[in-house]
Amino acid sequence: MGSASQPMLVIKFNRALLKKRKLKDIKKLVLETSGKTELEFKKISPKELERIKMEIRAKAKKEAQVQSFIYLGCTIVVLGLFYWLFFS
Repeated sequence: MGSASQPMLVIKFNRALLKKRKLKDIKKLVLETSGKTELEFKKISPKELERIKMEIRAKAKKEAQVQSFIYLGCTIVVLGLFYWLFFS
């Protein structure tokens, strides 16, 4: 019968634990455990960078075309289905 009050007791104990934490302690913990590292990028020539950009653009253009054809095909199928339902 006492199981109905158990969730309230858990919430009460959790709140008590949270109140004991101080902002200063949390800040210190985050700064110590974050282990910030700086990013290092490879140095490449401008020509190589331009080639990479062109490859990315070509790939994106091809994917956009494929997606457009898929949408067009789905639209044709749906319209054909509606035509068949209403006019047959």
